[in-house]
Amino acid sequence: MKFIILTLLLTLFSFKAISLDTKANQAIVFDYNTNEILFEKNSRDIVPPASMTKIMTVYAAFDRITQTNLSINDLCVISPRAYKMGGSRTFLEIDDKVSIDDLLKGIIVQSGNDASVALAECLAGTESDFAVLMNNYGKKIGLENTNFINSSGWPEKNHYSTVYDIALISNALIRDFPNLYSYFKLKDFLYNNINQPNRNRLLNNLEGADGLKTGFTKESGWGISASAKKNNRRITVVINGTNSSRSRLNESLNLFNWAFNQTSETKLFKKNQFIKKVDVWLGNKSTVNLITKDDVISILSFDQLQMIESQIYYQKPIPAPIKKGDQFGEIKIFTKGKETIIVPLVAESNVNNINPFLKAFAALKYLIFGTSLDEI
Repeated sequence: MKFIILTLLLTLFSFKAISLDTKANQAIVFDYNTNEILFEKNSRDIVPPASMTKIMTVYAAFDRITQTNLSINDLCVISPRAYKMGGSRTFLEIDDKVSIDDLLKGIIVQSGNDASVALAECLAGTESDFAVLMNNYGKKIGLENTNFINSSGWPEKNHYSTVYDIALISNALIRDFPNLYSYFKLKDFLYNNINQPNRNRLLNNLEGADGLKTGFTKESGWGISASAKKNNRRITVVINGTNSSRSRLNESLNLFNWAFNQTSETKLFKKNQFIKKVDVWLGNKSTVNLITKDDVISILSFDQLQMIESQIYYQKPIPAPIKKGDQFGEIKIFTKGKETIIVPLVAESNVNNINPFLKAFAALKYLIFGTSLDEI
């Protein structure tokens, strides 16, 4: 018995591809539906997340709203600490009673640091206790290199993340709270007679854009986690470390346009597709067909589509008895810039043992001539 390896070169399409790069220091592009990474640059670098922190703040609030008796109409009292927060503000006043609904809008639209602290204190008592809650949610989501010290993203030692982890938070929020995610589409918010536009300029510059959050500090540069949906396909982009608000917009637009226009969902193999006829050892049939177990779909860029290498691994001969659906091989698909795709190969039909009295003769004939009993 031995394993056979066949190498195939699959040429699927031929067209002009556009190469991709970005001026952002860190970047990642996710296909939301398949959870595939389409592009990444320094995506695991540890960086200050700045106000992109607020995506997790909102995630925690959304979870409390959906899992407890908390209502968006509940009121929170504004503390002196929340009022004194610097940076982006919603312009809350000390001792005001503000609804959770307004605090969420202040965080999402205006990037209000005061609103972030007020919501954290309202939900957990103190901002530090709320940060513990944020980190617990991070563990459930599967964050790899993130630690939150505060709810706003205010620069602080040991407050860090990666664009990869920020993308995970963003996708989790979209997935877990589809009915509340619409907050992120709001283009402006009026509070305390001050109207402020959403800092996410993609909402007005990219078809299908519907969230999430910008961020900026001197240390981190200009960043954004954003998502957009076109033709039932959602793309999530996170970048960090651009040098201006304009550059942040341009770089994120470039990545979205590349993802939507230069990548596509490709079916590499169909479910139950015939791959190989393989010899059977001591069975009532001489061969069995190996077929794919499932559809094999991947998101590929145009240059990746032009040449894909596939290797087929299978057992030869396969000893009887064989049960339909059992795995006896696999296809490994190798594509530039992507993890190896492994496709199980399974038996298309059952094969029974031959009559015990004929086993010795059949085995001898197979060893001498390479043919099985039904070919005698």
